[in-house]
Amino acid sequence: MTHVQQNDFRGLDKSLRKQKIIDTAIEVFHEKGYRSATLEDVAKVLGLTKAALYHYVSSKEELLSIIYIQAIDSFFANAFEIAGRDLTPREKLRLLIHDHVERIITDNLAMFAVFFSEENQLPEADFRKIRKEQRKYNRVFEQIIEDGIAQGLFRPVDPSLQVYAILGMLNWLYRWYKPGTGRQTPDEIADHLVDLIENGCLTLQTQPKQATEANAKPMTPKQILAELKSQSETMTKLIQEMEKLV
Repeated sequence: MTHVQQNDFRGLDKSLRKQKIIDTAIEVFHEKGYRSATLEDVAKVLGLTKAALYHYVSSKEELLSIIYIQAIDSFFANAFEIAGRDLTPREKLRLLIHDHVERIITDNLAMFAVFFSEENQLPEADFRKIRKEQRKYNRVFEQIIEDGIAQGLFRPVDPSLQVYAILGMLNWLYRWYKPGTGRQTPDEIADHLVDLIENGCLTLQTQPKQATEANAKPMTPKQILAELKSQSETMTKLIQEMEKLV
């Protein structure tokens, strides 16, 4: 971890100093884990004393809450704009997936490593607020899937379960993606995941028959769950194979 000279920190505009503290806390929490990390660790990287750090933040808990708020803000930065475009549900879903992979996760790996692993360390009120905002983000995806089902573009499966499956796959990137070490760029990874979501693992010869069978009779909740479990197992195997390549 790169240490920031005290003079460098003090040379920043006041409006930028707190963000520098937050960015540094993300690195420290990611490297050491939130429980093990201390404000002294953050201050040391910045070249400050703990007392000087208190001029900007009141506690480690405040820093964690700010990190979660900024992470949630990044979720929504483009989501509503994409959802509001004059595009088909399929095009919107593709854009959301690319935005989630390229801008949200791979551009902010350390922040989302903290986001997905430390939520139980949040104060209860902040935890509930973050969960509420996550549900709003999920709802953007759900609405697009519902529209696609209504227009006959998507299979008639439970939208909320479908969103959990999609976002679960996308969010897992923070565990295995290593910038600059793999053969696939974030854009290529997003394209691969879009293809997997749209076409699964079946060959073209078997897809029409499966699609016809699915449309002929609505799936029961148990059938949907069983299929999602099967898809999740397949996705896990694919991710494990991709991890070998990066």
